[in-house]
Amino acid sequence: MKKIHIILCLAVGLLVSSCFTSYISTKQVMGIHQGMSQREVEAILGKPDYRRFDGDMEEWEFHRDGGTPVLTSEPMTIVVQFSNGEVSSMDTFRGYGRPSPHPVVVPPPVSNTVQVFPGNEPVKEIRLMTEKEFDAFIDKLKFTIMSDDQKKLINGMLGNHDVNSTQCVAIVKEFSYTPDQVDVMKMLYPYVRDKQNFNKVIDILFTNIYKDEVRKFIKEYHQNNK
Repeated sequence: MKKIHIILCLAVGLLVSSCFTSYISTKQVMGIHQGMSQREVEAILGKPDYRRFDGDMEEWEFHRDGGTPVLTSEPMTIVVQFSNGEVSSMDTFRGYGRPSPHPVVVPPPVSNTVQVFPGNEPVKEIRLMTEKEFDAFIDKLKFTIMSDDQKKLINGMLGNHDVNSTQCVAIVKEFSYTPDQVDVMKMLYPYVRDKQNFNKVIDILFTNIYKDEVRKFIKEYHQNNK
């Protein structure tokens, strides 16, 4: 009888401990920061539900419930990206799994030619931003919290300016969620002056799956705009 009690206690203990690993507090999430090792992250969040890697880049995805087994809030997804074994970025989302990316509307190619017609005003010239203008734009982008609002800001900028690949790198790096980075690359590419250098923008992406998606977009863009 005593053995049965011991076995039951052990079983209950294992069940309770497994339940608690699926719950997480805001304090635990806020405890993840850049430079932490994978072991340190696992000590806080437990083992990941999904794991992806490409070269020295690795991504862990956790599906957790906010709160405790007694006081629960809503489910959440935590995505932690590592570079060379250290945390490089983290994203959190409501619900289990990643949200679907927003569809990207591809604008037609932009002409940089200024044409003057009799009786009409000159067509507005599309130009690159000066270094000072671009720095001011990046500062504004940094202080825009929601990614959808950041994309609207970029769309507004592209109505007046072209960009180069170096500027694209700086813009894309303001987004930590990889599908958002892909969306922004698709937005920017039609306006890039030095398209031959765009590979250095694509190299920001975490895995070859996302890189191939952007390359496919570029190929289709050129096929449709011959």
